[in-house]
Amino acid sequence: MPKRKTIGDNPLDALVPDLRATERPSSIESRAEPMTSSRIIKERLTVHLPIDLIDRVKNAVYWTPGLTLAGLAEEAFAKLVDKLEKERKEPFPQRKAELKGGRPLK
Repeated sequence: MPKRKTIGDNPLDALVPDLRATERPSSIESRAEPMTSSRIIKERLTVHLPIDLIDRVKNAVYWTPGLTLAGLAEEAFAKLVDKLEKERKEPFPQRKAELKGGRPLK
């Protein structure tokens, strides 16, 4: 007797309707405005942080469902820059040159 490759019919098919077989409502197909994806362009930023802060950040991300390291960093940077701009009572002007990378001079 040959070995069966599958269990046959999926028992969940009786409980969950097949969405591919249903027709799409005409209101979705006849939208006036096309859907556009507004992707935010992002860039990598590397920073060196104290080990104890890194550990606290990783713990916070681990214990907060849905939170990522990038999301936490983005929110923290945005909140601090907003606070600094509020203290100045105006946004920072555009920088005149790129920041210098590498180790700081002592």
